[in-house]
This record gives sequence, C-alpha cells and structure tokens, in this order.
Amino acid sequence: MQFLMNRALILTMTALQLFWLVMIAVTGASTKYTTILIVGIFSVTATLLVLFLPTSAILRMNYLKDWLFRSEKRTLLFLCVAALLIGILYASIQTQWTDEQSGLKAANIIATEGLVSAYTAFGRVGWLGQQHPPLFPILFSLMLRLPGPDLFYMRLVSVFFLAGTLMVTYFLGRELYNREIGFAAAILLLSFPLVIRLSAAAMMDVPLAFFFSLALLLLLRLSRVPSYWLASGIGVVIGLGLLTKYIMVLVFLILFLYFVFFKSFRKITSYLVVVAVVSMSMFAIWLLYANHMGILSRQFDKILNFVGSYHVIRDLGKSTQETPPNQQAGNEAQSTDPRDLMQNGIFRLGLESFFTRLPSSFGVYHAPLILFGLLYLLKRRNSIDLMLLLWLGGISIALFLTLPDHRYFLPIFPAIAIAIARVLLRFSDHAERAILLSLLLGMSNLYLFANWFRESHLFLLAP
Repeated sequence: MQFLMNRALILTMTALQLFWLVMIAVTGASTKYTTILIVGIFSVTATLLVLFLPTSAILRMNYLKDWLFRSEKRTLLFLCVAALLIGILYASIQTQWTDEQSGLKAANIIATEGLVSAYTAFGRVGWLGQQHPPLFPILFSLMLRLPGPDLFYMRLVSVFFLAGTLMVTYFLGRELYNREIGFAAAILLLSFPLVIRLSAAAMMDVPLAFFFSLALLLLLRLSRVPSYWLASGIGVVIGLGLLTKYIMVLVFLILFLYFVFFKSFRKITSYLVVVAVVSMSMFAIWLLYANHMGILSRQFDKILNFVGSYHVIRDLGKSTQETPPNQQAGNEAQSTDPRDLMQNGIFRLGLESFFTRLPSSFGVYHAPLILFGLLYLLKRRNSIDLMLLLWLGGISIALFLTLPDHRYFLPIFPAIAIAIARVLLRFSDHAERAILLSLLLGMSNLYLFANWFRESHLFLLAP
C-alpha cells in the first residue's frame, strides 16, 4: 500500500489517462484528434497542478470540508447543489443518446394519446412496449406537459435523481463506515464519467441506481433496527425500482446473499417477507395491466432474447439432436439464425464492456484505486467489507451472465466509490490530491464525451 502514499499514484493515474486517449486514436474509436489532443494537454496540466499544489491549498480544502461537516444538512445541501449544477450544465450540452430519441417519442405519445397507445404503437416507438415498465415514461411525459416537448426538460428528471444518488451514497458510506468515507465516496461518484453522462440523459439508469442503492441502505438499517413500517417502505422503494427497469430484480439476489452470509438478516425473516410482499404486489399490478394490454409476453420474449445465459441453455438443449457433432459445428459456424446471432452479439458485448466501455465509464485513471480498494476489502475480511464485496460481485457476475451492457452496471458504482474512499482515507497522504485529480480528469473526459460518437469497436457487436 506504499504506492498510495507517494506521487507514484498521481503519475500512474495520468499515465493511464494518456494511454486511454492514445488507444482511442489508434483504434479509431474517435477521429476527433483535436479534441483528444486538448483532453491530453488538459490532463497533463491538471497533473502538474495537483502535484505542485501548495500544502496551504490542501489545508484550505480540509478547512472547507470541516466547515461542511459541522452540520449534516450543510453537507447534504452541498452535494445536492453540486449535483444539480453539474447535471444541468451537462444536460444542456450533451449530444442526444439513441435511447433518448425513443424515450422522447414515447413520452409525447403518453402525453397526447395515453399510456396504452404508447405501449401498442410499435411502428412509432417499439422501444417502450418491447422491454420497459411504465414509471419513468409517465414521469417524462409529465415533464413535457409543463414546459413543452423539449428533451432538456426530460433530462432534468435524471439530474434530480443524481442528487438523490449522491445523498444515498453518502448515507451508505456513513452507515457502513463513517461520515468522511461517505462524503468522499459521494464526491468520487461525480468523477465517474458515465454517472454524469447518464445523469444528463433522459434515461432510466440513474433513477434505477438511486432506487437500488436506497433499497440497500434501508435494508442495512432494517437489519439493525427492525420495523414493519420500514420494511413496507423498502418494499415500496423496490417496487418503484421494478417499475423503472426490470433489472431491479437483482436487488433480490443481493438480499439473498446477505441472508445467507449474515445472521442479522436471518433474524429478520418476517420483515423481509413484508418487503417481498409489498414490492411484488406493486409489480404484480403492472404485470396484470401489461397482460391486459397484450404486451407482457412480447416483453418477456424480448428480455429473454437479450439474456446470454438463456441462449447457452437453449444450445445445451440442442445437444440431444441427431445432427452429427462435426456437421452441427459446421452448420453453427455458418448459422444465420437470429438467436445464434444474438448470442454471438451478447458475447461480443461482454468483451466490449469489459475491455472498453466499463474502463471508460469509471475512468481508466481510477484503475489502481479500484484495484487497491478491492484488495483492501478482501484483506480485511470483516462483515462490513463483505457486504460491499457481495454487492459488487453479485451484480457483476449476474450481469456478465445475462446482459453485460455497461449502463446496467450503474448500481455498483456507489459501491466502487465507497471502496475507493475506504482505501484512500486509510492511506491518506495523497487522498486530497488523488480525489482532486479524479475530478479534473473526469471533467476533461466529459468534454470528449459531450459530443461523442463511437466510430469503431474493439469487438464488433455483430459478425
């Protein structure tokens, strides 16, 4: 851990950032070479600034932190204002995501023709009816009714949920460790480029991360202070998450792991039953309504088609066919079956996410901090650290076995931020400088991503 206590950490973070920029240019992921050069120059300048920043400036930063810590309301207000300012600014300049186009169409149809029309108008907007529950399309439509059909106002919904996610991250860090780690984790979350990009987009990923993290926070409190009212509230939070995105179901995987590994969760079985009943009751209402509209089976088919493990199980079932193995292998190599192509695409998506999208999402400059953060959790081996590891490992493995799109990993970003804050503040000689550099490098990457279009992939998503 001596690496974290000298300038080698700062220099390594910058070296990784520059390597990432070079690889973008070399692989042709972007040909905006002038922009890449500007980001590189800024990164080097930021590094020099951080390295040679006077100790007196670091002391003033600590005085500011101490002033914020005198009142928890002041701390939370600071996080909210920072989230709103950053989110609104980036929402006003970021280029449009593909999913936002479909979301805007769906919100317009809901606002003018109603929910049923949006779910059955497959020719106009198949994105909604094929794979998403209704909560946020409805919220987006309400935003359009107030100021008018402008994508910016839809994006404000995600911006407000960024503020909520920062506060929940702070409370999670405080609940697991202490206020200082919670605050550092919330600040570090702002240095993850994907967090800001999705917070400034009219999509459901940041709201999902909010509901997911809030559910885990409240579950931790339930394990310490059991209450049926709290259990009911957790059920509502999970239900809202399920009505946001179906992937919220993975919170039950984390709850199961906590139940298996921690006695405190096994002692509150009756309360967890209440959580499950309330959340599934809310979800069941939507499922019944979706079935009434005739879209439920279509949605489930679409979701299963996106699940990589489903295709693997399907292929295992094919092994009993009479086709000779050699001939079958030859047929598969030349297969044009859409299901085979989908399985191949999911595998390539996993490789693309692991080697390019996720590193860019976290910021490659965070790689040493993430590595040492996870190693420190493994070394400590206490119950609190195990909670973080189960959260990270459970979600990551589940997603790589199903649909490894980098956006779906957003619910683990608060846990990553807490792990980094934990190790940084334990070996704190360069903690302030490392956090400051993370924010500056994150800001430079957001400049690159503001008008981002990936021109090539390291792993083609289609054969």
